Amino acid sequence: MRQFVLPETFNGQTELKLSGDDFHYICHVIRKKTGDKFPGLDRAGNPWLISIESVEKDSCLVKLSTGKTVENENVDITLVQCLPKGKKMDQIIRQAVETGIKQIIPVLSDHAVPKFDNEKDIEKKRLRWEKIAIEAMQQSGSSIFPRIFSPIKMDDLPLIWNNCGPGLFCHQIKIDDNSLHKCLNENINQVYIVIGPEGGISPREVDLLIKAGFKSIYLGKNVLRTETAALYATAAINTVLLEKIRWNLNL
Repeated sequence: MRQFVLPETFNGQTELKLSGDDFHYICHVIRKKTGDKFPGLDRAGNPWLISIESVEKDSCLVKLSTGKTVENENVDITLVQCLPKGKKMDQIIRQAVETGIKQIIPVLSDHAVPKFDNEKDIEKKRLRWEKIAIEAMQQSGSSIFPRIFSPIKMDDLPLIWNNCGPGLFCHQIKIDDNSLHKCLNENINQVYIVIGPEGGISPREVDLLIKAGFKSIYLGKNVLRTETAALYATAAINTVLLEKIRWNLNL
């Protein structure tokens, strides 16, 4: 564990009683004991130093002090992931959090297979994804607590995006000569990247995205699995942004 993500109910108090899954994780999974200290992070991304004061049968008392703040100069990346089959979304969310994604928007696209019976089913799924995100944060040490949206329809994406930074979508066919370097050349604060499901983004959705202002990105001739494409694209964007100061683009 690189850090412990504090419960949603934490509001800055200097003492906190942990029980349930949090207690089990700290005292039974990673086997922390009285006197142990380790880094923590609240839901706003603020760092804390956590010290275990006492351990009971089904709870533990911890003390908290303000930790060292690390400045985050990264561009906020939003992953717009068309829902895949089975449990692939679990893997996608885990890897997205490890790479520092700020927001994850699941999409019910034309070629997406998953269906939800009701709002309760949707919220249950979202809470599961949030739990996976927290686990990934604790393991990777990411200081970014990602916002995970409830699934939306592709038609609603342009309104949510609202032209806030570059909007990109990966497509298996090369539509134009856009490149990541060219699309990310300006001073930007955030970027949206759309990844299709197993069947790809439909022609109707391609037309919708282009008309809204999204630009297509071609990742090469190899056809990637949707979970591979998500990791491939977000890693490529991160690399371009991290090395941006070192390259000059001849347009």
